[in-house]
Amino acid sequence: MKLAHCCWPVLASMLPLLSVQAADIKSGSSTSKAMPSYSMMLIGGGASVCSSTEKSQCDATASFSENAKTGALFSVQAKYIDNIVNNEFWPATRKTTAQQVGALLKHLQNKLAGSEVTSRELSRLWRSSEAEYNGSWVSGRELYGSLSEAERNFVFDQLEVEVSERTSAANRKKEQVLPQNSKDTISLGLYQQFVSLATEVSGKRAPRILVVTASGRDPFAAVDYYVDLFKKLGADASWLPVNAAYQAAQRDSAGSAVGCQNYLQHLVQEQGSFQRGRVYPDLLAEQKDFCTKGSAQALEMIRRADAIFFNGGDQSLTYKAFKQPDGSDSKELAQIRTMLGKGELVLAGTSAGTAVMSGGSYLGADTVMISNGQSPQAIYQGAFAAKAPSPGCENNNSCGTGMDENSLTYQANGGLGLFPWGVLDTHFSERGRQGRLLTLVAHSKNTFGFGVDEATALLVGFDKKNPDFIRFSVSGAEGVYVAQRVAETTVEPSRIMAMQSHYFTNGDSFSLQQGQLLASFADWKYAPSTTSSPLLTSGNLFSGDNFRQLANLMCNNQSRTADGSFSVAGKEFKLQLRRDSQSAARSGQYHVGSINKNYCSYRNIQVSVAGN
Repeated sequence: MKLAHCCWPVLASMLPLLSVQAADIKSGSSTSKAMPSYSMMLIGGGASVCSSTEKSQCDATASFSENAKTGALFSVQAKYIDNIVNNEFWPATRKTTAQQVGALLKHLQNKLAGSEVTSRELSRLWRSSEAEYNGSWVSGRELYGSLSEAERNFVFDQLEVEVSERTSAANRKKEQVLPQNSKDTISLGLYQQFVSLATEVSGKRAPRILVVTASGRDPFAAVDYYVDLFKKLGADASWLPVNAAYQAAQRDSAGSAVGCQNYLQHLVQEQGSFQRGRVYPDLLAEQKDFCTKGSAQALEMIRRADAIFFNGGDQSLTYKAFKQPDGSDSKELAQIRTMLGKGELVLAGTSAGTAVMSGGSYLGADTVMISNGQSPQAIYQGAFAAKAPSPGCENNNSCGTGMDENSLTYQANGGLGLFPWGVLDTHFSERGRQGRLLTLVAHSKNTFGFGVDEATALLVGFDKKNPDFIRFSVSGAEGVYVAQRVAETTVEPSRIMAMQSHYFTNGDSFSLQQGQLLASFADWKYAPSTTSSPLLTSGNLFSGDNFRQLANLMCNNQSRTADGSFSVAGKEFKLQLRRDSQSAARSGQYHVGSINKNYCSYRNIQVSVAGN
């Protein structure tokens, strides 16, 4: 199936990087309750604005209050060390490792003498230290590297302390956001665009935006950031404390009242997050109160909302927050699904908050949810319908049969099922994820896969009168890669032939109707004028954004093919991009403040990959 070119225009009301002032949002401009121009905004992650913990994102004029939190702090104390070493967290096979960790931490306790340090400083001191255990010296660097991610998280969680205001130890410092002082005006524009979409639903009043932090292993860590961000952009923002631990507490065999009281235990079991009550006492109190009121409180908050934003982290955690163990919708998700379909709610996600939206079915195939993997391993090993292995799983033999920590895994029954049109992937070009998306689309029999770059959004619009017609637009710094399985596509072990690919960038739009994809490039983009046809090649194709660079070179000249290679497990692979008569490319420049961006978009570029 070829992608056809049409003259469907970009909606004027949603031009890329729309700038919205807070005063305009509060006053509103319409009381219409018609379907918003776009009902979903799926960001690929990496959209950063100025905050007290990310001052590198701020301009020189940014100034925070004395009570702004600048980062997490850690303290190595004897009682914390005892709790680490003697905790049931460690299986019998890792007890010696636990004792070695304890010896090293005692060394750091003496060295720090009560001082509180950042995570980066604690990691540096750990790796540069040695400690004696059972008559032998233990290298801090080797010990640190031998821990799985879960083990490292456990240790650091036990050492983290509340960051309190100087004026009162009872008041926790909070992260503050200064969006108008952001260096990255493109990322800021995406958040402004989301608030503008929410305003299309709210009308004259400030839009009510709920922030969901369920993707975070620590569901409290991102609350301050997103609530303050959207408030500063003129919204009535609040936290919706629905997460995996909350749902587990509601299902507690002793009753929800007991489950909510024991919320921290569920947080450990469901999300692997420890000692959060010590670090965020106010948010824990809010979480427990919300939990005690149950789904009635959650549903009322959702009914009153105009938009919901889902944070990044781990999409499997958000799945557990909104799906029942049998895969059915929670009451909260059922309410969201109903309101989204009626045009009463705008949904946005970033990173894992985007990836979790996929699910349901399209064109006769179940839409799966990606959960892990790197491109070389995906093409070499194939795809596994299995739980994602955790980083460092090879250290404690927990990866799963035939897998390593970089294996491509997916959830066969999908995610939340709010985006059925294809697999969603994020942090896409920056991490060379083209190979894993091509592999998963081919192996899962899905027709489409959508890879969203960082600081970039895929906007999704619905039509009540024609539900089969779905509109898409791209906004932001980079682009959206679309992998398409066509009739000519063949899949064999370590071999994928004749997949179709497209790359849409800022200002481009396209639509889907019964499997046909129609596209329109932005009207400020033109056919590349370069007439040269160089031989294009790239080694180490999936390192960083090498794939995007190779494709961009091909997009900007008349070369008919571009070749790349990569190695995995001692085996060499070749990948080829090929133009044909249906291919097209457009390039152009876009100015945002002091930022001048060059874009090149293309459609119908064939992709084939095989091992030698």
